[in-house]
Amino acid sequence: MSEIFAQILAYIRGTWRYRWLALTVAWIVCIAGWMYVSQLPDQYRASARVHVDTDSMLRPLLRGLAVDTNITQRVNLMTRTLLTRPNLEQVARMTDMHLEAGTEAQMDAVINRLRSGISIQGTDRENLYTLSYRDRNPQRAHAVVQALQTIFVETALGDTRVDSDLAQRFIEQQIQEYEQRLEAAEQRLANFRRENVGLLPGERGDYYQRLQRAQNELEEAQFRLREARNRRDEVRRQLAGEEPTFGIMGGGRSQPATSALDSRIENLQTRLDEMLLTYTERHPDVNALRRTIEDLEAQKAEELALLAESGGGMAPEAGLQTNPVYQQMRMALSNAEVEVSSLQVRVQRHQEEVEQLQRMVDTIPQIEAELKRLDRDYNVNRENYEQLLRRREAATISQSVEDRGDQVQFRVVEPARVPTSPSAPNRPALFAGVLFLGLGAGAGLAFLVAQLRPVFDDRKLLNAITGFPVLGTVSLVRDARMRLKQRFEMVSFASVTGGLLAAYGLVTMLGGIHLQAVQRLLG
Repeated sequence: MSEIFAQILAYIRGTWRYRWLALTVAWIVCIAGWMYVSQLPDQYRASARVHVDTDSMLRPLLRGLAVDTNITQRVNLMTRTLLTRPNLEQVARMTDMHLEAGTEAQMDAVINRLRSGISIQGTDRENLYTLSYRDRNPQRAHAVVQALQTIFVETALGDTRVDSDLAQRFIEQQIQEYEQRLEAAEQRLANFRRENVGLLPGERGDYYQRLQRAQNELEEAQFRLREARNRRDEVRRQLAGEEPTFGIMGGGRSQPATSALDSRIENLQTRLDEMLLTYTERHPDVNALRRTIEDLEAQKAEELALLAESGGGMAPEAGLQTNPVYQQMRMALSNAEVEVSSLQVRVQRHQEEVEQLQRMVDTIPQIEAELKRLDRDYNVNRENYEQLLRRREAATISQSVEDRGDQVQFRVVEPARVPTSPSAPNRPALFAGVLFLGLGAGAGLAFLVAQLRPVFDDRKLLNAITGFPVLGTVSLVRDARMRLKQRFEMVSFASVTGGLLAAYGLVTMLGGIHLQAVQRLLG
């Protein structure tokens, strides 16, 4: 550790040996530096603070009805794109700075000067933005800040309106396109339904449900037909064992033999009229009932013919009264036969339907699949079309809000003013820096010369370098003259050093004004 201190002391003594050189270099560097700092042009800084208020009262009221645009994000993006070349060219035109540029290169220089001098600072939480510009001309700095403020507000609002217009035009184009798609899908669906009428699934379900239902209805109709046949056969057996007439009735006229047939025909005709109120002329039950009526009328005609042949329209048993039980059973048999005929037609119809569905086991599923595809395309186009209509209404409401200007408001918290005092350069700090630079340069040069021209300060260093033993040292004995000279030198050095510090204080206090005047006189 002692060796390190000894080495440091040796360096200090070597540098001190060339102290006048160090002081001379310090004076030269300080004078040159102070003169350079005094020549630096003044820079004036103008600034404005703008508050962007995005908390509109309409936003919570229109939530879900209008498009919720992120105004804060748009403003932040605008602050990042404010220094683009188009905006800077507009600033140059608004401040007449473009008049200084006669060529494209000069215009590029103006743009670069604006870009380097403009500063934009903002806070995302408070939405408070500071626009500032630094220039040699205070009026120009103020004009640039005013232009930036105008562009900042107008561009932010203008971009929002342009985006809304573009969005509305795009939505209108999409609505027209989807309207055409929807009409085409409707036409395809209508044509397909018209071409495949009777084969399409309706309220009765798809193909397999229709086939299952038709088979169930066929089985039910067959079961009812068997029951109706059994009832008819039972009525026939009962009718075969019943006498048609009672005993002889003296002195009375006989009833016509066809009165029972007339009653049955009348009942069936009444039933036919009731069915025509519900079904059409081509309904199978209606046709079956008509055939039964025709058969009964034919049977009546045959009986009338037999009566006419047997004796002038009177039955052989002219004195007999017709058995009412027999007539009722004949009527029940007729009704049973009508029911059997109707059920036979129904069974045949269900059988034909089942056979037709079974023959179309490959065709109908394809038709149903194609119908589902057409319905799906139609529903997709309709949903997209309705969604676009809702979005168009939301965009219209949003644009109305933006046109009123209630969505975002710009408030100038601190307007730009023409600066009266320069903001740069910071001459006191620069003067101090020049002073330290001069002192450092002088000390460094003295240290370098001391290393180039070394001197032995003690016998240890001499012994270490030469390798010879040092027997002793001889001290310098100064007389009165030498001591006076040394004292004068120290006073002179202190005076020159103090003069340097005094010059620094004077320069700092005057701010370089007198140095500029001296420079003009010397120049």
